[in-house]
Amino acid sequence: MIETSGTADPTAELNSALRAALATRTRNAFTALLTDDIHWGGEHGGNQCTNRAQAGDHYAGLIAAGVTLDIADIHGPGDVLTATLRIESPDPYPRELTVRLTLRGGLIADITELDPPPLVELLYFDGCPNHDAFLPHLRQLLTENEINAPVTLIRVDNDDDACTQRFLGSPTLRVNGLDVEPAALDRDSYALQCRRYATPHGTTGTPPDQWILDALMDNPDLHTVIAAIHAGDQATLHHVLTTHPELATNRLIRRGGRTLLHIATDWPGHFPNVAATINTLVQAGADPNTPSIGEHQETPLHWAARSGDVAALNALLDAGADINAPGAVIAGGTPLADATAFGEWSAARLLVERGARTNLFEAAALGLVERVKTLLATEQPTAENITSSFWGACHGGQPDSAAVLLEHGADINWIGYDGLTPLDAARRAHDPKLASWLEHRGATTNNSN
Repeated sequence: MIETSGTADPTAELNSALRAALATRTRNAFTALLTDDIHWGGEHGGNQCTNRAQAGDHYAGLIAAGVTLDIADIHGPGDVLTATLRIESPDPYPRELTVRLTLRGGLIADITELDPPPLVELLYFDGCPNHDAFLPHLRQLLTENEINAPVTLIRVDNDDDACTQRFLGSPTLRVNGLDVEPAALDRDSYALQCRRYATPHGTTGTPPDQWILDALMDNPDLHTVIAAIHAGDQATLHHVLTTHPELATNRLIRRGGRTLLHIATDWPGHFPNVAATINTLVQAGADPNTPSIGEHQETPLHWAARSGDVAALNALLDAGADINAPGAVIAGGTPLADATAFGEWSAARLLVERGARTNLFEAAALGLVERVKTLLATEQPTAENITSSFWGACHGGQPDSAAVLLEHGADINWIGYDGLTPLDAARRAHDPKLASWLEHRGATTNNSN
């Protein structure tokens, strides 16, 4: 609860409390500011949280992915405030984000992302005839559709510059850092060259208007298909994909390069009829092994693992998803790395049953004691790896794994992930027997957390 007095400014109180929570970078500090039924996200088909636990998991995921948030500005009357967040991230997030915060009883009840003006960049080289003709057309298209966004011109002078600018040819149009051509996000043929666009109506020297508008405005058909995925509406999904089959394979520019399979497995997961949805998308051409865009190239299987969505995991694996694909937010690991880190134990055990490889941390967190002993004997793990895996055993509530690793020199009071010691992790796992066992061996908590 944000403490206020009769003369206190609630905006200033929230500003101070939120700044402190974001600086602390812990789940508990952040969720202490939220109502039990907090609503956060979902505006563009991405993460959507509808309670404090989900919001805490999502925030912990951002921290694990290396994302840092800070308050640049916060203002507004009463219980509806507008905040500008500074973002530092290895992924292609915007540098700033504006959100609306709705308060109830001194706590945040709703966090809604507000659309910023789009960043429109046109890359070209001098003398390109297609660029010269395209620029006035682009400006006219923006005006006609009431899109208030200046066009930033970027001249590319040579092949080295082309590589630096990720330039696929002239003209190249990007919106918020992403190429408007859906298929371009997976290409890296950067060079000082004219560009040719393969469209359903033939090859052209400029991007079609529809690609540009789709990158700048919500496409009604895309909005319909995403709503159908979230509702499990197979009839509508089939109908839209029959009319627009390209949606099954395209990356979605306004949604950070996601695919529809990523939409189907995004947080919080567990959408109705998700297995049927995944089968429909795969039959329409969706690739279950398409990675995300950015440093953490998670496949839909990673996202299903993070959400603990067993039905989605089974459907993806049956469709040919790589069970050991790299790209997790946790050290670039497999889907099992995400499942164990986020405490989705049913998902983790399913992955193991279906053949996922386990490293020492994962085996310890799942209580696979014989596997732990084998890895200790054959891989000669470092002291740091043993201690981290001991923490993982406590995180997973696995006393037998913890005992083996403690015998091999694990640091019982290491301050690990989320700022928790092994004892803190055992208590978070609601395992009083393990916590008592740790305490009798001298374990302590991190009182600063």
